[in-house]
Amino acid sequence: MINIILFVIILVNIFIFYYFNKISEIVNLYDFPNKKLKIHKTKTSLIGGSIIIINIFLVFFLNLLFKSEFLSFFPSFKNELIFLAMLSIFFMLGFLDDKFNINPNKKFFFLIIISVLFIVLDQNLLIQKFSLSFYKSKIFLDNYSFIFSVFCILILINAMNFYDGINGQSLIFFLITFSYLLIVSEKIEFYLFIISILFFLLFLNLRNRLFLGDNGIYTLTIILSTSLIYEHNFYGSITFADEIFLLLFLPGLDLLRLTILRLMKKNNPFYGDRNHIHHLLIKKYSLIKTNIILFILAIVPILFFNILKLNFFLVIFIFLIFYSVIILKLNKYGS
Repeated sequence: MINIILFVIILVNIFIFYYFNKISEIVNLYDFPNKKLKIHKTKTSLIGGSIIIINIFLVFFLNLLFKSEFLSFFPSFKNELIFLAMLSIFFMLGFLDDKFNINPNKKFFFLIIISVLFIVLDQNLLIQKFSLSFYKSKIFLDNYSFIFSVFCILILINAMNFYDGINGQSLIFFLITFSYLLIVSEKIEFYLFIISILFFLLFLNLRNRLFLGDNGIYTLTIILSTSLIYEHNFYGSITFADEIFLLLFLPGLDLLRLTILRLMKKNNPFYGDRNHIHHLLIKKYSLIKTNIILFILAIVPILFFNILKLNFFLVIFIFLIFYSVIILKLNKYGS
C-alpha cells in the first residue's frame, strides 16, 4: 500500500517536472522584472505554492482511497481537514497577491483574520504555556494566549516574506528548519516528505525556472508554524520556546532591523526596499557565496544552543555581534 502511494507521488512530480512550462502557462502566474526591486532578466513562474498544495492534497486523497495514515502528521482527521482548509486559504491569499499585488495593509488585515480563524478552529494551535531554558517555572499566558498565538503566526509569515529575495535563500532556510524538526520529532516520514518537495523546488529555483512567490512562502510558512506549535504543544518534541526562537532568529532579526529602518525613514514597513540582508550580500558576493553565508548565519544560533550548550543569552549576544559586524561592513561596502 505504501509503495503504491509513493509510486503515485513520484509519478505525479515527474509529470510536473516534465510538463513544468505547460503547467506554468495554464496557471498563468509569473513574476516579471521591473528593474527596481525585481532585477531578474525574464519572467519566472510562481507556481511554487501550487506544487506544494498538489503534493499535500495528493497524499490526503491517496490516504483516503487506501484507508492509510501514511505521511500523516495530525492526531485526528478533523485536525487534518482544518489544516487543509486553512492552508488553501493562505495559499489563495498569496496567489491573489502575486497576481494582483494586494495593498500591504489590506493583506496584513486578511492575514490576521485567517490566523484568528485557524486558531479558533484548531485549539491545538493555541499556545497557553511554554518553558524557557533559563527559567525554572512554566510561563502561563492565560488571557493573552490567543493574542500571543496569532502574533507568533503573523510574525513568522512576515519574517519569511521579508527574508525571501534571491534564488535558494528561503528554500534553504526552510530545509534547515524542517531538517531540524526531522531530527527532534517522531514524525519522520512527514518531514522527509516535506524536505523532498523542498529539494524539488530548490532544483527548479536554482535553475531560474521557479520562484516561490507569496503563495509559496505563505504555504510553507503555515506548514512550518503549524509543525512548530504542534511539536511544542501536542507532541512535546520541542521542550523550550527559546529553541524555536533561535531556530527562526535570522529572518526575525532581519524583519526587526528593516522595520526599524523603514519607520525611521517614515516609510511604510510593509513596502519593499533593497536593504534586506540578501540584497546587501549579493552586491558583494556571488549567489553561491551569499547563500553559504546565509546558511551559516541561520544554523549558528541553534547549533550553539544545542551542540555547544551555550546559554540562550550568550548565543543571542554572540550572534548579534556577528550579524551587526556583517551588516556594518556590507553597508560600508555599498556606500
